[in-house]
Parts: sequence; structure tokens; C-alpha cells
Amino acid sequence: FLVFLLLSGCETPGFIIEESNYSVKQHRIAITAALGQVRSVSDNGRVILSYYHDRDLKGFEVTAKTKTRYYTKVIILGTRRPYRVTIEVHAEVRDPETKRFQDIGLDEDLGRKRSFAIKDMLNQSRVEGSTFDEETPF
Repeated sequence: FLVFLLLSGCETPGFIIEESNYSVKQHRIAITAALGQVRSVSDNGRVILSYYHDRDLKGFEVTAKTKTRYYTKVIILGTRRPYRVTIEVHAEVRDPETKRFQDIGLDEDLGRKRSFAIKDMLNQSRVEGSTFDEETPF
């Protein structure tokens, strides 16, 4: 019974936007609009990391006195439409002994706020989509 409970949990951490029928390019535009300037984008354009931010989802500069910081990771999943988009907000705390930040897990409340912001930006998307995504269809 205990094994069943463990295996029946969520398959992906964070929040998921299911069956989003926009192109990958439209997703990137909406995600960037929701996150602000991004720290990095993967080579295939499907993993996007935000700069560090605070609990109010506002960017800030990390200094030697900063104790807690957050960052958002957005992943566009699927090989073709409709895509699934996962949103994770990671929390990091500075270890007083080593002075390095350590990941302490996901912040579900901030992840929910980010997912709503991304959904809103996708719904407001005014980008004219092409018939095909960026990948070569043939």
C-alpha cells in the first residue's frame, strides 16, 4: 500500500500547463515577457532560466548579505503541438559555513504565481503563428 502511494504521486515537480497549442517561438516570447530578462536559454530553446529574484518575483542583485534567492525554470515538453510547459521556482539558501547557496527545493506558491503569469501572457499572445514550428517539418 505504501509503495502504491509513493508511485501515484506527481510525475513532474512544479506546475504544468497542459496541451498548449502555441508554437515553441510563441511560448518563448510569452515566457520571456512573464519572467523579464532571462539568464539562459538552452540550445534547443526549450529550457529557460530566469535571473535570481525575491519572493515578490522581482529581480534583485545577489550580494554577500543575501540569505535567500529564487529562480524560475521553465521547460517546454513535447515533440510537437500541443506542448506541455512545466514551471518550477527553486529556492536557495546561503550556507553560513561555506557561504555557498544550496537548493532547498521548490516553492509551490511562487510556482503557481509564475504559471498564472505565463498563462496570461500566452493568452495575450499577438504573435502570428506559422503553420509549422521552428523545426524543419520535412
